[in-house]
Amino acid sequence: MGTHTIVPLRTADVPAAARALAEAFQDDPLQTYVFPDPLERASRSPAHFAPLLQYGLQFGEVLTTADHPAGAAVWLGPDAWDVTPERAAAAGLDTLPTVMGEAAAERFFSALATIEPYHKRDVPAGHWYVMVVGVSPGAQGSGLGRALLQPIIDRADAAGQPCYLETAQPKNIHFYEHLGFRRVIEIREPTSGLQLWTFRRDSSRHTAV
Repeated sequence: MGTHTIVPLRTADVPAAARALAEAFQDDPLQTYVFPDPLERASRSPAHFAPLLQYGLQFGEVLTTADHPAGAAVWLGPDAWDVTPERAAAAGLDTLPTVMGEAAAERFFSALATIEPYHKRDVPAGHWYVMVVGVSPGAQGSGLGRALLQPIIDRADAAGQPCYLETAQPKNIHFYEHLGFRRVIEIREPTSGLQLWTFRRDSSRHTAV
């Protein structure tokens, strides 16, 4: 297990962090569904992830590695986990159909629409949301994924607040469970059959609802 220095993402490092996330998600089932062609996926994914990072910088917290981003975690806090149209526009999420392509954006937002109602149903408003977390392949297996998540998990625990996330990657299930998350639901996106999971982590100070 490596030792990682985790720092807030600087605006200047957004392009590098977006590339790291693109590499991390190159073989992710959701990203594969959004961009079926692997060459298009590799070329367009950085522009897909950049607005997500910008959203985190404006309305949440983005953690990455010192010196050069080898991964990133976008956390949205209890006051900003709900991605409103106004916040989305301010961060540039409304440009995704242009940067991703209309068909890819439609597939992406369809998957989000499938799972979003469960987010609002299955966790109280006062929670932390992992909008996205990923580690570039060269740094995987070094403990970086945990290092990107643990600081906010610790803060949420101290405040008695739950954490919530979603994934389409079955390889991540054990990892999240090892961090204390529990599976809440498993569903399939009706058009594609894409499998999606939601996870919730309750602190010892929090009474589950």
